[in-house]
Amino acid sequence: MNVLIIGRGVVGTIYGWALATAGIHVTHVVRKEGLPSTETLDLLDLRTGYPKHTRANYTPKTVRQISPSDGFDLVIVATKHYQAVQAIQQYLADVPGATILLFTANWDGTEDIDRILARSSALWGYAKASGGVDARGILVATVDPAVRLGMLKGSDPDRFKSVAELFQSAGFNLDVKPNIIEWLWVHHAINAGGIGVCLWAGGIAEATRSLATLRLGVWAVRDALGVLAARGVNPGIYPEARSVLNTPTWLAALAGSYSVRFTEKGRRLLRASHFANSAEEMKRFYFDVLNTGESLGVAMPHLAALRGRIESYPAKQRRT
Repeated sequence: MNVLIIGRGVVGTIYGWALATAGIHVTHVVRKEGLPSTETLDLLDLRTGYPKHTRANYTPKTVRQISPSDGFDLVIVATKHYQAVQAIQQYLADVPGATILLFTANWDGTEDIDRILARSSALWGYAKASGGVDARGILVATVDPAVRLGMLKGSDPDRFKSVAELFQSAGFNLDVKPNIIEWLWVHHAINAGGIGVCLWAGGIAEATRSLATLRLGVWAVRDALGVLAARGVNPGIYPEARSVLNTPTWLAALAGSYSVRFTEKGRRLLRASHFANSAEEMKRFYFDVLNTGESLGVAMPHLAALRGRIESYPAKQRRT
């Protein structure tokens, strides 16, 4: 495949590197400055058969314009979720016949995408890799072995198979979601509470030092999942939501602290994270769910209590 990745942020860079290393032709198109064009990656690679700890230099082909003659087969939209529609509109005419993989969050459903893109050309997914740029300009990244993918009614199974095989050829396992949009909503709600309490506390490190703060985060996530219930979604059918809903608050708080402070992946988040470099995007997760809950009249005492500090959270501040 000839792959175009829209974006040179954390997600686009990690998967661009992984695909390119597997021998796949990858081009990044950028609308504005992303990560540096030459990037050192400090990798915790959890894929089977790959070196677990490694450093790599990734200097991808990066362009500011494309044309139909470039012949891209797959376009991975690795933008912020609220920029996806604009990004597709900008480049769609230049990628005739390509499969468009929306590799981004979703909270508002598919209506805006459906207006500009045929379902038969679109697939949905979500990155499981994570990371952030540290103070030295090194991308500290964790490469999870799973990639989440899903189809909607009207999706093309042959396109799905081709994209699945592409990721598998780069060493990834498939985590196929039967209802990918609903799953994305569940993930968004969990992020709203978890990221929200980190913004409220002033950072990931600050939030995970205090069990009282982590308990507040658990309650905030439960409030956010209540917004999903008001939308007609049953969060309890999803394991990641069920664990928050059914685990005692103190135990869920301990688990949160342990996952960040006592696992290798978690400690890397304290070194560098996407949270630390994209405050406005993080705030958007929170306000997406809060605003929906308010419009539906959902009681969200803990989630709403975070609002004041989150509104004043600095737009540009490097924290862990």
